Amino acid sequence: MNAYQLSLLALVAGLLGQAVASGLALECFFHRKLPTSTRRLWFVLAIGALLLGLHHGYSIELALKTGLYDFRQALLAGAAGLLYAIAVIGFSRRA
Repeated sequence: MNAYQLSLLALVAGLLGQAVASGLALECFFHRKLPTSTRRLWFVLAIGALLLGLHHGYSIELALKTGLYDFRQALLAGAAGLLYAIAVIGFSRRA
Protein backbone atom coordinates (compact mmCIF):
# COMPACT_ATOMS: atom_id res chain seq x y z
CA MET A 1 0.00 0.00 0.00
CA ASN A 2 1.20 3.47 -0.76
CA ALA A 3 0.75 6.62 1.33
CA TYR A 4 -2.39 7.66 -0.56
CA GLN A 5 -4.17 4.40 0.17
CA LEU A 6 -3.07 4.43 3.81
CA SER A 7 -4.38 7.98 4.13
CA LEU A 8 -7.76 6.97 2.77
CA LEU A 9 -7.86 3.94 5.06
CA ALA A 10 -7.02 6.07 8.10
CA LEU A 11 -9.68 8.63 7.19
CA VAL A 12 -12.31 5.92 6.71
CA ALA A 13 -11.36 4.41 10.09
CA GLY A 14 -11.68 7.85 11.69
CA LEU A 15 -15.04 8.40 10.02
CA LEU A 16 -16.33 5.07 11.28
CA GLY A 17 -15.03 5.83 14.77
CA GLN A 18 -16.82 9.16 14.79
CA ALA A 19 -20.03 7.53 13.56
CA VAL A 20 -19.90 4.95 16.36
CA ALA A 21 -19.16 7.64 18.93
CA SER A 22 -22.03 9.80 17.71
CA GLY A 23 -24.46 6.89 17.75
CA LEU A 24 -23.54 5.86 21.28
CA ALA A 25 -23.68 9.45 22.51
CA LEU A 26 -27.14 9.88 21.00
CA GLU A 27 -28.24 6.62 22.60
CA CYS A 28 -27.09 7.88 26.00
CA PHE A 29 -28.80 11.22 25.31
CA PHE A 30 -32.14 9.44 24.91
CA HIS A 31 -31.90 7.70 28.31
CA ARG A 32 -34.57 9.33 30.46
CA LYS A 33 -32.95 8.17 33.71
CA LEU A 34 -30.04 10.61 33.41
CA PRO A 35 -30.19 14.16 34.78
CA THR A 36 -30.89 16.91 32.27
CA SER A 37 -27.39 18.38 32.48
CA THR A 38 -25.81 14.98 31.74
CA ARG A 39 -28.17 14.42 28.85
CA ARG A 40 -27.18 17.78 27.38
CA LEU A 41 -23.51 16.84 27.61
CA TRP A 42 -24.20 13.60 25.75
CA PHE A 43 -26.01 15.60 23.07
CA VAL A 44 -23.06 17.97 22.71
CA LEU A 45 -20.70 14.98 22.38
CA ALA A 46 -22.94 13.52 19.69
CA ILE A 47 -23.04 16.75 17.69
CA GLY A 48 -19.26 17.16 18.02
CA ALA A 49 -18.69 13.63 16.76
CA LEU A 50 -21.05 14.21 13.83
CA LEU A 51 -19.20 17.37 12.83
CA LEU A 52 -15.82 15.67 13.06
CA GLY A 53 -17.17 12.76 11.01
CA LEU A 54 -18.36 15.25 8.41
CA HIS A 55 -14.86 16.73 8.31
CA HIS A 56 -13.40 13.26 7.72
CA GLY A 57 -15.89 12.74 4.92
CA TYR A 58 -14.90 15.99 3.25
CA SER A 59 -11.22 15.05 3.55
CA ILE A 60 -11.94 11.70 1.90
CA GLU A 61 -13.88 13.43 -0.87
CA LEU A 62 -11.03 15.88 -1.47
CA ALA A 63 -8.50 13.06 -1.69
CA LEU A 64 -10.66 11.01 -4.05
CA LYS A 65 -11.63 13.83 -6.40
CA THR A 66 -8.36 15.75 -6.60
CA GLY A 67 -5.69 13.41 -5.27
CA LEU A 68 -4.70 15.97 -2.65
CA TYR A 69 -3.96 14.43 0.74
CA ASP A 70 -1.73 14.88 3.76
CA PHE A 71 -0.48 11.57 5.11
CA ARG A 72 0.38 12.81 8.60
CA GLN A 73 -2.90 14.66 8.99
CA ALA A 74 -4.87 11.63 7.81
CA LEU A 75 -3.12 9.36 10.31
CA LEU A 76 -3.72 11.83 13.15
CA ALA A 77 -7.38 12.26 12.18
CA GLY A 78 -7.90 8.51 11.95
CA ALA A 79 -6.26 7.87 15.31
CA ALA A 80 -8.24 10.70 16.91
CA GLY A 81 -11.52 9.33 15.55
CA LEU A 82 -10.83 5.86 16.86
CA LEU A 83 -9.68 7.13 20.26
CA TYR A 84 -12.77 9.34 20.50
CA ALA A 85 -14.95 6.29 19.85
CA ILE A 86 -13.11 4.26 22.50
CA ALA A 87 -13.58 7.09 25.02
CA VAL A 88 -17.30 7.43 24.30
CA ILE A 89 -17.75 3.66 24.57
CA GLY A 90 -16.04 3.73 27.97
CA PHE A 91 -18.14 6.66 29.19
CA SER A 92 -21.38 5.12 27.93
CA ARG A 93 -20.76 1.94 29.90
CA ARG A 94 -20.43 4.00 33.07
CA ALA A 95 -23.67 5.91 32.43
